[in-house]
Amino acid sequence: MKLADNIECRYNWGLDKNILDYVEEHAKNNDRKILLPLQFHVTAINITTCSKVFIWLTDDSYISADIYNAGDDYAYGMNDHDGYTTPEELRATEARRWLKLDNVSGIKHGFPFDQYSIQAYKGGGVVRETPLSEVVKTSHMNCMFITQNQKDES
Repeated sequence: MKLADNIECRYNWGLDKNILDYVEEHAKNNDRKILLPLQFHVTAINITTCSKVFIWLTDDSYISADIYNAGDDYAYGMNDHDGYTTPEELRATEARRWLKLDNVSGIKHGFPFDQYSIQAYKGGGVVRETPLSEVVKTSHMNCMFITQNQKDES
């Protein structure tokens, strides 16, 4: 997963910590808040239309958080003095966007893939809905917009 030009998550290196460890530790010590640099090709406006973010690793561990705000032009070590800061290990010298997260959870296991899907739109309506559990089997995307499935009330 590529967060920014000089930050990557690498697998099977036998490191003591991964991105989730850094996010969890920083949020725990900062009122469950964090600021993350992003290199995604998605606009800050699109990000802020969402309410939650999930950072998921292939070992099925993940963190969830509420999206507080997002913007362009991340600056190394940026600090708006509003409580949202970046762990030193995740600071990027260059990044397209920044993302402020609130109510950052601890590390969880067993992401509920069956509760989410990806919807394809055309002409103002949904033309195809694909379960997230199917998408992650073949996708190499580092950012996806997902929809929580509606519960059947019948």
